[in-house]
Amino acid sequence: MQVKDKLKKYYQHYQELKEKGGPEENTRLFEAVIELEEEIMAAYGLPPSHDHLQLLWQFTEATDLSEEVLQEVQENLQEAATAHLTAPVKTNLEVLLEAKEEKESAFNVLPEIGQPTHDYPIFLYEELLLKGKASPEEVLREMETVKELDCYGEVATLLYHHRKSYRRTKIYKKLKPTLHFLDTYLQQLRSLGDSTEHTTFVSSFLSEAEKPAPKQEVQTQKPGVIDPNSYTPEVVLLTDTLEIEEIVYDEDTAVTINGKLRSDSGAQNISLGFVMEELFAMLMHYEDQGQHIVDIFRQFAQKQLPDSPHIIDLKDTTGSTFVADQHYFKVYKPLYLDEEGNHRVMEEEFYLVDEVLEKATYHEAQVGSTKASLQSILTQVLQSYHVYIRHLFEGSSEEDARQQSGLDNPTLFELGKILYNLEKHSS
Repeated sequence: MQVKDKLKKYYQHYQELKEKGGPEENTRLFEAVIELEEEIMAAYGLPPSHDHLQLLWQFTEATDLSEEVLQEVQENLQEAATAHLTAPVKTNLEVLLEAKEEKESAFNVLPEIGQPTHDYPIFLYEELLLKGKASPEEVLREMETVKELDCYGEVATLLYHHRKSYRRTKIYKKLKPTLHFLDTYLQQLRSLGDSTEHTTFVSSFLSEAEKPAPKQEVQTQKPGVIDPNSYTPEVVLLTDTLEIEEIVYDEDTAVTINGKLRSDSGAQNISLGFVMEELFAMLMHYEDQGQHIVDIFRQFAQKQLPDSPHIIDLKDTTGSTFVADQHYFKVYKPLYLDEEGNHRVMEEEFYLVDEVLEKATYHEAQVGSTKASLQSILTQVLQSYHVYIRHLFEGSSEEDARQQSGLDNPTLFELGKILYNLEKHSS
């Protein structure tokens, strides 16, 4: 069959596929479309990269299959082929080195070096090469190994169906000695959503493959007694409004403020221990009243204090309490020594301040982080749809393809389909 005839057939199949609802509605027709794409690309000596396939996708947007349209797509393909074939010959390693510098899309680079756009090669390229976690030589060696073994399906099976138990499977025991980055690949989704660095492969990648388990409180024979060497306090964020009523100062201790946490449901008493400099820095954000309190505090601090702590009652000295409504506070429970010299967690409503956060800055960071997380989740859904299409092409049933790609939820699948069409027609 001549290339022109293949283009006509491709156009007709593509229109029919769209009329029938897309790849998920007619798997066989979709496989025929993919096969024709590969044959047309091969006829022009082009790798089936995203940029090259875009020429065919644009071709299918024509309302009528005229001779002019056919002539135009053939000219475009020939022009791309000329540019590709006359370009300096590069080794696969050189292609990866350039792609790393230019941050090229995996869907353009992988076909160029004869690699499929499968999960594992995409992971190796985006998460290891582009992020500098492995050298181009190591990445290329791993890609060539997995291609030689032709174990793409087995690797994906471990990720999607044995995420918690993969170490006990025969597949893992067979592949582990050969694939050096298999563990990193399988452990990547443990903290999904925690990271702010994202690629088209995952929305969050655990950069430290094995994080140590959090330290636990070690009890002695007596209940509630803590080993201070193993105590890791839980840090909590106070987002209710802090109203300061008094400041307690002692030369031998940190500064303590006493007051209330106010919320819509009421108020509760609380005491917070501050490093003096951090308290001053927080107060100085509040013009007039905050700076006035700092001045008063400094006057008291310069005096010779009696043995007992000195208490500054804000109502008595400034006429009102102080409302710290522009800040949040990260705090934790300290340990104290009981009468027998044992360490215990303080039960009173007293906390040490770990960090003072400006509300405006905190909310801005949260909005940015949330937007980044949303974008990365959408990118992951899009990548899952690419996986779904690949499984269809490899002969999986519609149900299996959705399950293998993680798109068995109908709403998630429709979202992936929308994102795929958007990517396809907006480039």
